[in-house]
Amino acid sequence: MENLNGIPNLLKSVPLEGILRIDVALEGDWSQTVATVWSREAGHMGFSKVIKSHPTFKPSLELYFQAFWLGVHCFTRTKDVNVFDNNFASQIINYVESNFR
Repeated sequence: MENLNGIPNLLKSVPLEGILRIDVALEGDWSQTVATVWSREAGHMGFSKVIKSHPTFKPSLELYFQAFWLGVHCFTRTKDVNVFDNNFASQIINYVESNFR
């Protein structure tokens, strides 16, 4: 991936060989809204099951590894609503796919 400006620095320093999956959900209502959007086996599964917006809860990505997880907020605030950022999520997934093997 050429432009890494949007990728959090912490993610750039994590060895991605051990990544298992990426989930998206609303921080504050995780268990009820979680959807897997990427896995080693299936690759990118799209965002059709993702809750796209909420007035207070924050859409976030969680990248799961063997021994830890890394959370990344993935939204923009628009008209008093937190809206899932498809482009940012895709950029992170593309970065992972380009670097995990």
